[in-house]
Amino acid sequence: MVKVAIFVEGQTELIFIREYLLKMYEHQEVEVKCFTFLREGNIKPTEYSFSPPEAAYSFEIFNVGNDNAVLSRLLKNEQHLWNTGFHKIFGVRDMYSKDYREVVKNASINEDINQRFQQSTLAVINAKAIRPQNIHFCYAIMEVEAWIIALKDCFLKLHPILNSNFISSKLGFEIDAVDPETTFFHPAATLEDIYKLVGLTYNKRKGDINAIMDNIQKQNFIDLANSNKCQSFKSMHTTFFPN
Repeated sequence: MVKVAIFVEGQTELIFIREYLLKMYEHQEVEVKCFTFLREGNIKPTEYSFSPPEAAYSFEIFNVGNDNAVLSRLLKNEQHLWNTGFHKIFGVRDMYSKDYREVVKNASINEDINQRFQQSTLAVINAKAIRPQNIHFCYAIMEVEAWIIALKDCFLKLHPILNSNFISSKLGFEIDAVDPETTFFHPAATLEDIYKLVGLTYNKRKGDINAIMDNIQKQNFIDLANSNKCQSFKSMHTTFFPN
């Protein structure tokens, strides 16, 4: 069995990655276990696990509960994971953060700063990790909600009026044309604006993200990876599924 550990910053990322993996594998030959880090550093099993009788791949997703803790938790637990038979470790977090906002000041996406954050993380991994070649770190630019906006077909299933023309006429951007990760500084706020058009709310609650992910299928992920949008999603996808 191939064992992979994935460290994510919060519940939204955990549910997104869980559903992404299960749907890409079509719930076959794959086990997904989910855990949450407690404040003192221990972990506890959490919701959303999927364990079939037999599986060729096992993914354990760890919600660290803080964007800045993803890398540190990953490195702190690295030796234990290798000792217990894991083959790869992933880190997934949003680029949008308090640190990023303090650097850019003017609430705008800055590609140079994106590269600086990514290169800094890679440098830490190369300097401190035991097996850096088996660790992969992905920043969702600017948030995982940018990927959701790019998977726009899910909106029609939430409400039949939320088609591309309606969203564009109300919010002033062409959802079919824009690349969410280079357009929206705070994609979660844009997603909330889309919800408000039909009297719904998006607050990163588990019910919110579950409702979205229920409406996204394997082909949607493949189509996004093959598009010219959300290069950060494509980078993650090709790391999980290089073929």
